[in-house]
Amino acid sequence: MITQYPAQQSIVFVAKECQIKSQFSGAGATISDGRLVVRCCIPRRYGSWCFYCTIIHAIPATDPFVGHEYKNKPNHAPFDTSNQQVFEKSACGRVWMTIHSPSIRTSGGGSLLDAIELNWDFSTCSNVPMQIGLFDNRPLSWNNAIAVFSIDSVEGFVITNVSLGEGKLPAGWNTGTGFKGPHCLWPWVGAGDSHIVAYNCLKIQPTWMEDNSDRINKLRIGELVIPGTHNAGAWRFDTEISTISRDSFVLCQDRSIWAQLVHGIRYFDFRIAYYDFYPREEDRYWLNHNLIRVRPLLPLLREIRAFLDSTKEVVFLDAHHFPLGFYHQNGAPIQEVHLGLLRLVQLELGPHIATASQFATGPGTRGPTLQTLVDADKRLLFSYVDNNIVAGNRWLWPILPHLWANTNSPSDLFHYLDRMIDISPLPSARSPLFSAMAQTTPTVLDILFLRGSLRENADSVNRNVTARLISRWRHNANIISSDFFLANDVIDVSIALSVERSNRL
Repeated sequence: MITQYPAQQSIVFVAKECQIKSQFSGAGATISDGRLVVRCCIPRRYGSWCFYCTIIHAIPATDPFVGHEYKNKPNHAPFDTSNQQVFEKSACGRVWMTIHSPSIRTSGGGSLLDAIELNWDFSTCSNVPMQIGLFDNRPLSWNNAIAVFSIDSVEGFVITNVSLGEGKLPAGWNTGTGFKGPHCLWPWVGAGDSHIVAYNCLKIQPTWMEDNSDRINKLRIGELVIPGTHNAGAWRFDTEISTISRDSFVLCQDRSIWAQLVHGIRYFDFRIAYYDFYPREEDRYWLNHNLIRVRPLLPLLREIRAFLDSTKEVVFLDAHHFPLGFYHQNGAPIQEVHLGLLRLVQLELGPHIATASQFATGPGTRGPTLQTLVDADKRLLFSYVDNNIVAGNRWLWPILPHLWANTNSPSDLFHYLDRMIDISPLPSARSPLFSAMAQTTPTVLDILFLRGSLRENADSVNRNVTARLISRWRHNANIISSDFFLANDVIDVSIALSVERSNRL
């Protein structure tokens, strides 16, 4: 039987729900109650088989954050029949899931990594649900909940004692190219009273630009909202002396570059260092966090290449900082080191590189449209922090402004970003892009005396980043770069805001 949804609900997210029936049962929704049933029959020797598909798109203009990515899904996108295609629902307000960045203490004295957080915002609703729960599938009944918590405020969060686990990527994306469209990982959140009225899942968004191409491709790149990662390569040590997976003041992410791309990250802040003691030139370039060597660059470039080869997404790569090996003591660039890096990037990513000399639109403009880049099949923009090198290599994109507060105070961070996002981009900006660096910076004393950690700092910031992006930064933000990106909802909100901006054109 076709799933029924009350007509009085203001939002329902259904891409497709189809079932083969031998004859029409009369159980489906109809146009009269605000829904549409599509019927298609196939003649057979002894009668017909008919498909009945309920297609529902009831999404209010006042809340584009729910269900937006499932409208107008491209017809050529593969349909994974194992995926329920119903990801997010709410009659009012919203629920979502994040991953707690610090470890938490358990009652037995141990520690739990990657605890699942349940988040809600019902501040615009006349009725606030009484409870919220964690589920391992789409929430249908409270009897199936793994854990249930009371809701005692219109907006808030609760940290569960359940870990996400290894976070294996669904729909074929764990080891290579999978199905297009959004897909759910195992955890779901549901909220309501006796009945569940809102739910959501923790998603991957591997093809969100293509999924929404009919609308967002008319946006210029400076008009997009782009989810990004700060110090993107600092997710796990990979050196001769260390394979540490967690660290207090070096590691900024929990997922590989491939996994970041699959989740929906499209901007990468790379800090590249050069070590001349490696015999092969291609092995001398590493991603660092300041002076600490973390991961070799070459394999990460190949992950980006594999993703670009198999999707139509646009990726923004930013050589943001060169902490070691790129400059003489007097500050002059070491030309051969810079040129070696450029050769490596061109060798690995060359077929996908959108050259600034061809696609840039001049100072003070917002850059090319997504459609222009997709039509040319040039979907990798490489920004470079050194003006002298950019001047001699016109395919490079110029310095991308980074709105960096350089503070360990969350309140000072948001005060700074509120002001700077409001006035960005500057009319004289050479780059069409700008990045809000949405993380605090520990002081030297914080590091020396082990006061806190990057994970704790991210925990004090990330929820407010989500809230700020929905509200204060909604109309002007471009790139949002964060630590431990699964601890916020920037990816889903960025997609929704990009769609919202395209609707205003």
